[in-house]
Amino acid sequence: MKIPYRNMVYSVLFFTVLAVALYSFKPITIREISSVEGLVAYAKSFGHIMPLAVFIITVIQAIVPVIPFVILCSADGILFGLTNGILLTWVGTLAGASIMFFAARKMGYAWAAEKHSNKKLKEIDQLQGFRGFWIILALRLLPYFPAPIINISAGVSRINYLWFLLASAVGKLPFIIGYTLLGYTLIHSKNYTLGAALMAALIIIPYLVMRRKRKRMVNSE
Repeated sequence: MKIPYRNMVYSVLFFTVLAVALYSFKPITIREISSVEGLVAYAKSFGHIMPLAVFIITVIQAIVPVIPFVILCSADGILFGLTNGILLTWVGTLAGASIMFFAARKMGYAWAAEKHSNKKLKEIDQLQGFRGFWIILALRLLPYFPAPIINISAGVSRINYLWFLLASAVGKLPFIIGYTLLGYTLIHSKNYTLGAALMAALIIIPYLVMRRKRKRMVNSE
């Protein structure tokens, strides 16, 4: 799937202008949105255009992750409810990832992959199709791996966009659901034991699953 260069540029400019407009209309500091309560209060200050503002913030976070992802998911869940909050975060995050993917592919950021010595990123550049899908998915399920690096490295590789989008959609969804539930639980029930258990599960289970899958892939070669 190819996106015309002009459309990609327009998308980048569109969200850049919206980001500047939001900041000009409602200035904010990183410290003020470093908590769930702070981000919720900031979002509510937009009134009727709050859904649009939150969507733009979500897209920007996927491009430049200045807000901790768990805080963003939790705030979206509180503002829009669990189902709508998860859906908004999911779509906004994928939109931001897609913008970075096409920006890297069209503008030639090959140095991003060349300078990165991580073995998994080198594999991304070499793999295509269904196997490439599994590599992207494995990286998405590592909560400590920077999403922007995945987006840029995939963009300069030979991976088809549809495989990238599918892997990103599947890989991001467990964390979006889990983080939204985590924040919602902590805010409403103050059950910190359950919150800690959810966080541990989000970190350990995806890692173990993808580690087992990776071993099977290596053994099948």
